[in-house]
Amino acid sequence: MSGSYSVGDINVDTFLFLSQRGTLDMSTSFVSASIYESILAPGTVCDVMIVDTQDQLGTLILAGDEMVIISFKVLGSISAKYVFAVHELAELSSVGAQRGKSYTLKCVSEEAMHDKTNYVIKSYKMLCSQMIQDVHKTYLRSGKPITLEDTMTPQKMLIQNENPYAAIKRIRSLSVSATNKSSSYVYFENRKNEQQAYNYVTIEKLFQGASVKTFQQSDALNTDALLRNDNNILAYKLPTQFSSIDRLMNGAPTRISSKNLTTQEYETRVVSKFDPNLLDGDPTTMTSSALANTYFNVRNPPPTHNIIDYYRPATNIPENIPQQQAFIADLSQNSIKIRVPGDPVLTAGAVITCTIPNKNGFTGPRTEDDLISGKFLIARIHHKIGAFGEQPRYTCVIECLKGKYNGGVQ
Repeated sequence: MSGSYSVGDINVDTFLFLSQRGTLDMSTSFVSASIYESILAPGTVCDVMIVDTQDQLGTLILAGDEMVIISFKVLGSISAKYVFAVHELAELSSVGAQRGKSYTLKCVSEEAMHDKTNYVIKSYKMLCSQMIQDVHKTYLRSGKPITLEDTMTPQKMLIQNENPYAAIKRIRSLSVSATNKSSSYVYFENRKNEQQAYNYVTIEKLFQGASVKTFQQSDALNTDALLRNDNNILAYKLPTQFSSIDRLMNGAPTRISSKNLTTQEYETRVVSKFDPNLLDGDPTTMTSSALANTYFNVRNPPPTHNIIDYYRPATNIPENIPQQQAFIADLSQNSIKIRVPGDPVLTAGAVITCTIPNKNGFTGPRTEDDLISGKFLIARIHHKIGAFGEQPRYTCVIECLKGKYNGGVQ
């Protein structure tokens, strides 16, 4: 961090419009942008504010069939490049004594446009991960690479007149991972090697990635956040620390009832949902023994029904549901939302490390807050590029998942 560089500085290298009518460089008209990525959404969206003083909008005759290319970088990190389809032009108004136009250009991943005009009509008999690959390439017409986590047991599925995103949702409901027991599959777009890419993987697999960056929050008083390093947490908020009710509803044992249609035999067994091998932000548990001993010893646990049909392949879904519910229940708690200086290395599905000191009134060295420190998964991220003059101009607002407390509870 030397010379005239300040934390949050950014270089917007490219801002191009591409269409059959030509190519237009709009970099001089660029004001600000917000790019949103999420592991819970199938694509990336972007809002760009533009001030057009040369009637470039009229010159190109913007009609909604254009592609938009945005690339940017920060000193000492990687570059980021996005390619979007134009979705909507909104909030148009005149500026500068009506000598220019200001408007917001709303963009989406190109796959989102194909989703609206393509329908899946196909009968499958293959692994669910292979079905996803076919929908991704054939019906979403995506040329972007996709990372696939293998699923168990080939399945039969007939998809009739469903949009690709709806078809992916159906396939995901039958997907059981061959390696990660929670089978918490997500289909989403992020960036790999500075380019956009897709993923069909479990959240457990994402947690196995190496941390891309470590953030910390200084506990020093009367200091300027902009004078510190780019790994400083500018602000943080905890939407939910814990919910005992959610933990009880989703973490208690489940009764699996199975009926074999061939033999007409009926079987019932109780399955515990606690599995210390499920991977998230910490290898310990956040469910205390007191809570489990008091409320988990129920007479009639909630049921999950399973029909065994000789003519259909086994799905492994009933056996998988308890672990999946407990895993998601953990992830919905102990989440954190942070605002940090912008860095293109941060993307949805990446893992980061946060160190936040305890807040107390005692003097002396402060220890790390085990509840909100540790390894986190980026679930959602907002890349905010502000207008010239804003400090810091480029920041990231990140919603992170952790799932457990460092060291666990007794």
